[in-house]
Amino acid sequence: MAQLFASAIDADRCEVACLHPAAIRPLLGRSLGPAGSTAVADLFSTLADPSRARIVHLLAIAEADLCVCDIALVLGMSVSALSHQLRTLRERGAVVRRKDGRIARYRLVDDHLRALVLDAATHAAEASA
Repeated sequence: MAQLFASAIDADRCEVACLHPAAIRPLLGRSLGPAGSTAVADLFSTLADPSRARIVHLLAIAEADLCVCDIALVLGMSVSALSHQLRTLRERGAVVRRKDGRIARYRLVDDHLRALVLDAATHAAEASA
């Protein structure tokens, strides 16, 4: 039994030590460093919560800024729970809040996040089909 376990681990490794300069040369200096990888991981951890993912997706498909009451209605969330998640999204730099008198409206911080969320939703739909 131990032999099978070792083989399963070894299946994810090269069987010999090797380098392929032509394959790695164009990648040198382009991979994420520690700060970049932390920023990417932080972004994905922000989106890892299902409620926040739903909020961000709704804002990604919206054509205009949405007020808290409208988001709560569409997602079937309480305003209190939604406000908590929106505050987290704002603190983590994913959404921007704009006050319109007594109404708080939200939008995504930029089109990069919009594209990421829409691509992720498409990927998830295709993977589950």
